[in-house]
Amino acid sequence: MQPQFYFPGREAEQPGGRMHRHQRQANRGIAVILVTLLLIVIIPLIGLAIDGGTIYFLKGQLQQAVDGAALSGARSLSSGLTLNEQISSATNASTQYFKANYGANYWGSSVTNLNTNIYDDPNSAQVHLVDVTATASAPLYFLRLLGKTTAVIGASAEAKRRDVNVMMVLDRSSSMGSSIKPMVQGATLFANSFAPGRDTVGAVIFGGNYYIYPPTKDFQPSLVTALNKVTSSGNTGTAQALWQAYSALAGLNQPGALNVILFFTDGLPNGITVDLSKQPSGLDNRRSPTTCGTGASMIGWISQTSGFVNDPGTTHGIYSATVANPSNPSDPNDGANSELIANRVGCNFAGNPSNMYKDFFSMPSADIYGNQLNPPDYYKSPTYPQATGVVSLTGINRATQVAAASFNAADQVAKRWRKGEINGIVPLVYAISLLTTPSEPPDPVFMKRIANTTDSTLYDSSKPTGRSIDTTANNQLQNAFLQIASEILRLNK
Repeated sequence: MQPQFYFPGREAEQPGGRMHRHQRQANRGIAVILVTLLLIVIIPLIGLAIDGGTIYFLKGQLQQAVDGAALSGARSLSSGLTLNEQISSATNASTQYFKANYGANYWGSSVTNLNTNIYDDPNSAQVHLVDVTATASAPLYFLRLLGKTTAVIGASAEAKRRDVNVMMVLDRSSSMGSSIKPMVQGATLFANSFAPGRDTVGAVIFGGNYYIYPPTKDFQPSLVTALNKVTSSGNTGTAQALWQAYSALAGLNQPGALNVILFFTDGLPNGITVDLSKQPSGLDNRRSPTTCGTGASMIGWISQTSGFVNDPGTTHGIYSATVANPSNPSDPNDGANSELIANRVGCNFAGNPSNMYKDFFSMPSADIYGNQLNPPDYYKSPTYPQATGVVSLTGINRATQVAAASFNAADQVAKRWRKGEINGIVPLVYAISLLTTPSEPPDPVFMKRIANTTDSTLYDSSKPTGRSIDTTANNQLQNAFLQIASEILRLNK
């Protein structure tokens, strides 16, 4: 018997090994088929992942370009003197922005359609929509094996622009002096930032009395013409000016618009417009009713003229509260002295306005607009404690009492408009203080209360949050006005 030897891997040569060899061959065939099938599936999946990633990236870039184009178009609705010019400007700006951010043949893609549509919101005539849509043909690489060479991608975006209704309240009192020209330049740049025919702009120019340029969409160039006539004179009837601005703004009754008041001053409230014919009790307030304005109402503005924080100082009046137009001799824009009221016959103030206190017993409880002069929630300034706070209405001959009444009335205006007293309109308020009057600069606490800033002692977070800006020199005014204009235009989106 010959010896038998075992060699690993040689089972096929052993008895019965033929079946094992056939099995291995079959397994190899199956493996080849499986690998082939897997390659048929995996290669397209890899191609889909790569091409899908490319498409995803291009679609993201297309969306960003469309988003920016819509916002750019909305911003540009402020450019142009007519509505057609504004629409053209917005369309061009939208197109240019898109092309700058998604250029021709971007990553091998091509834009097949770009459309900008501008229309009014059907729910609000003061809201305008800029709708941008774009489609592009994105290249495919691996998926070409399956006969697909391109994929269509699309994106759309919409931006809103609210119309702006703005009233400027501009102090031209005698303390302004050489600051008038820089203020006018700043106010002109501010007005030119808005779109005629779409936005509404007006102004109240005030000293003791006031001149109103009614809010209108057709504000150019007439508003600038009026501004250029402003000269410095008079006192500071802040409450009257603020109330007139609010009344004009709220009277538009456009809650869909961005309603704004811009208040500029270089000083302190020191005048009020009142009816001195009756005491708070209802009794005749005239000391000599048989001679002073017999049977006539005594409506006009009174103020203090010196000694703001010192008693007794000087008070004077009664002056006409309004002026009709820039050509009127008593208009504040031509620098002429204010006129005494017509019903002054037989009154002491007819010969000398500083004798006004000799004709009346007291101030009334409120100005002619309903702003309380001595309210329970009176204003007390930490900067001017002597001339703010509780008012003695019989102190009509005391500068500090007239000043305190003026502060209280102006503070009451802000509280009333924050309640939306007229048509529910609550304005967004900006305040600019010019700190060039060393003896009596604007009160910072008061200005913040007017604007409802976050650090105001009366801040109400449920109402529009405004801003108070301090400027220390005339050459800062233009920048302050433009800064506010830029913020308003940003917020009207």
